[in-house]
Amino acid sequence: MKSAKQTKQAIKRKNAMVPHKMKNAVTLIRPLTASSLKDVLWETLNDVKSEQMLPNRADAIAAQSREILRTIKTQLQVSGQAKRPVPIDIIEFSERR
Repeated sequence: MKSAKQTKQAIKRKNAMVPHKMKNAVTLIRPLTASSLKDVLWETLNDVKSEQMLPNRADAIAAQSREILRTIKTQLQVSGQAKRPVPIDIIEFSERR
């Protein structure tokens, strides 16, 4: 028969967990535009400040945003050097509201 008392290790593990009320990572997938990217980054910053999001998750979101912007920059440089028009998807990214 098992005893009802908890072991010291079980108590330590239970105390080590910190309950946080976290937001869902994505509640709605918005079209990817420059303004929606800015809004997501701003919400992420505010969530970290209010301790609703862990900093490592916010860092991952920021890293993905940097990669998106690097890709856009590279596409603009390539189209400029090749003297071709800017791709429509980049124009839509920057101008769609």
